[in-house]
Amino acid sequence: MNLIAVAGAPLKQTALNAIHRASGAKMVDYCGWDMPVEYSGITREHLAVRTAAGIFDVSHMGEIEVRGPQALALLQHVTSNDVSHLQDGQAQYSALMLPNGSCIDDCVVHRFAPEHYMLCVNAANTDRDYAWMVQCNSFGADVLNVSSQYAQIALQGPRALEILAKVADTHPADLKYYWFRQARCAGVEGILARTGYTGEDGFEFYFPPTSSEQVWNTLLDAGKAEGLIPAGLGARNTLRLEAGYALYGHELDGDTTLIEANLGWIVKLDKGDFTGRDVLLRQRTEGTLKKLIGFEMTDRAPARDGYPACVGGKAVGKVTSGSPAPYLKKNIGMAYVPPEFAEVGREIQIEVRGRQANAQIVSLPFYKRSK
Repeated sequence: MNLIAVAGAPLKQTALNAIHRASGAKMVDYCGWDMPVEYSGITREHLAVRTAAGIFDVSHMGEIEVRGPQALALLQHVTSNDVSHLQDGQAQYSALMLPNGSCIDDCVVHRFAPEHYMLCVNAANTDRDYAWMVQCNSFGADVLNVSSQYAQIALQGPRALEILAKVADTHPADLKYYWFRQARCAGVEGILARTGYTGEDGFEFYFPPTSSEQVWNTLLDAGKAEGLIPAGLGARNTLRLEAGYALYGHELDGDTTLIEANLGWIVKLDKGDFTGRDVLLRQRTEGTLKKLIGFEMTDRAPARDGYPACVGGKAVGKVTSGSPAPYLKKNIGMAYVPPEFAEVGREIQIEVRGRQANAQIVSLPFYKRSK
């Protein structure tokens, strides 16, 4: 995880900060926010999400609205995916592009209406995402940072649906994956989306921060019998790694293109010109100098972020994310290596505290839930 803050700046707090502290959560400085990294242990929280359900406070995430007749034109210019394919109430995973084919952030685009969209962006990048969109806005769209208007709670896991059904005004089963709608949950009006970042079925609820404790406590009470427990950023990180999801600042950054990051599926070259398109088109036809791979340790030692990835005793890349995988009971990781060393099944080594530990390249994702 990124633990980044501006030196000397006071930590930001979500509206649930007092609840987290009263619950005995271990708090950390995460991107300038005072956030819970764990409550009852990362492994326990991870396994709860895989087998039952977990609830996460993700109110630190940013929300940026784009409105007006030129809203679509701006989004088509600055994002990699094709926003024109969205219908009202549909969401789309995408990236805010830079001219070199990398991205300033990954994001989820929500279409409310033909002239009204909302992007959910990463907490660490919200301000610069907003500034970049304003800078790119030669179209005259209205771009608004509305992050302060929303709290966000994620309910994830195989029992999330039945828990949410107890407190929602309409049955959430009617909501398809990567769709959203206005809804009343736990007695609060907000936006309910069937999205997530854990590899499980689940939902995110956006609503006014003043109702945070009501929504949090109501959901926890509703899910007690199903095994729902609060989960922190530690489990969120191990869950997304098992699911093979990229994390900005690790697999994604301003020097790594979407093609290199195995995100070519969100690059729609046929939609017309957009920021970074020429670089991505060239890489799609000519290839890249590095490629993201997944690996499992065959030695007992776990890989960690930043460890060298080696072939034949020589460092050829770097681990971007590495951790024990609680559900899979393996030590796993992702790394960038040259394409000629990236085939599935290849034996590589990860340098662990000066020692070469054996690993094998495997297909991503490491974990995929059964339907």
